[in-house]
Amino acid sequence: MPSPDLVDTERVSATIEAEAEKERRQDGKIAQLELTIEQTWADITPPEAVAGGDDGHLLDQAASLAALDPHVPIESRRGLRGVKWLIRKLTYWYIRFLTDQFNVFAGLLIRHLRSLEARLGHLEAAASQPDDHSDSTTLVCLDDPPEPSPTVASRVAESAGSGPCLVLSGGEGAIVQAIGERGIRVRGVEQDPDRVLAGLRRGIDIRPGDALAHLADADTEGFGTIVLTGFVEKLSLVDLQGVIDQASRTLMNPGRIIVVVADPANRSRVDADLGSGLGISPITWRHLLERAGFDARLESCPDSRIAEIVVAHRTAIPSVDSNPSQS
Repeated sequence: MPSPDLVDTERVSATIEAEAEKERRQDGKIAQLELTIEQTWADITPPEAVAGGDDGHLLDQAASLAALDPHVPIESRRGLRGVKWLIRKLTYWYIRFLTDQFNVFAGLLIRHLRSLEARLGHLEAAASQPDDHSDSTTLVCLDDPPEPSPTVASRVAESAGSGPCLVLSGGEGAIVQAIGERGIRVRGVEQDPDRVLAGLRRGIDIRPGDALAHLADADTEGFGTIVLTGFVEKLSLVDLQGVIDQASRTLMNPGRIIVVVADPANRSRVDADLGSGLGISPITWRHLLERAGFDARLESCPDSRIAEIVVAHRTAIPSVDSNPSQS
């Protein structure tokens, strides 16, 4: 028969959990804070688990160590285990908040360190090949396209088809937000960490990373709508053709590709010189998409920079059994 002096840990635990759940239901701010922390942590965490080890990469090891576990061990002896378990429950909510804050900070720090590492790698590669500086210099000197105006974002949202939708580049989330407000599941990918953070602060699903790499990794997902903007204005024709091919493989049937770019012919003299050979006009985009098997059209947009957007519907999936060598 149990002693009356012993603490009923199960009953105390159930009471604590019930009170915590009641507080969470009554105070929506707590649930919103938890959701914000989880979304931010999911966005900045690498998609694959990083295995630690003496031979592993320093940043990979730091990223794995950043994921702290607030659950302390509770031993195996029955009496001591119950006391420690009760103490852990009483302090869990506060420790979890502090741990999540630290994990978010550590994740952001790892993200910026990775970006710094990538930039140093580009500098080392450029230093080892002094005769091939033209492309890298052009991309550095050529400014990134500005955030789409509300007029452009609204026009793209009206032309978006079924979801899920992928926006490349997502920027600060103007287009992503406009499409999401129409009830379509959408996410964006942006390489600039400052723009990513600006979008996350507004509660928009913007994920950090290279747009081309993300498009290749999402090959098996399937999207109903893919929006190409931002980064495509700084790619050469060969790279743009590869983007179309990759987007075609990722797109569902039926599906559509929307291209939101400024006409290179309207660039200023400086941008025209720096961006020579980079980017193509909307009408050329329409031509390439039609050659890829899409039914493409130009739609006017009352914006000072984006005068036309390209909306391309897939008419048929190319046959995988076709062999060009047999033609």
